[in-house]
Amino acid sequence: MRYHLEPVTQKNWHKIIQLSVAPEQEELIEDNAESLLEAAYDSSYDWTPIALCVDSQIVGFAMIGAEDKQNRTILFDRFMIDHNQQKKGYGHALFQAVLTYLEDRFKVNHIYIHVHQKNEQAIPFYESFNFELTGQKDPKTGKKLMWREVQR
Repeated sequence: MRYHLEPVTQKNWHKIIQLSVAPEQEELIEDNAESLLEAAYDSSYDWTPIALCVDSQIVGFAMIGAEDKQNRTILFDRFMIDHNQQKKGYGHALFQAVLTYLEDRFKVNHIYIHVHQKNEQAIPFYESFNFELTGQKDPKTGKKLMWREVQR
């Protein structure tokens, strides 16, 4: 299997908005249509939406932004795998692919993630990639903040 990232384009955006999480996960993450609108119209974070692929199939979505060149940080803000593609190991492989992309493309020392207060199962997943809870919350959303130091 080939795990890879693709930019979201005019040719594939409709596939992204068709992806969804399981019903019990819906309150934990914004839907992809909302995320694409945010990427298009909220220029304050310079969002980059990313299609997560296994071979030729789009199975998930991620969004990064808010690069702070002075403090050398970036926000890995959205990550989802379609509910029909979960429990296949794709999440681990594609999460690592996004981390590798961030570490190779951006000159950052830290990567931040927001975690919904009710998404307790995500914390051990992120910890498996050496993310740590900061003890802080995003002032706008109340989401928990986790960070990872980039190893060079």
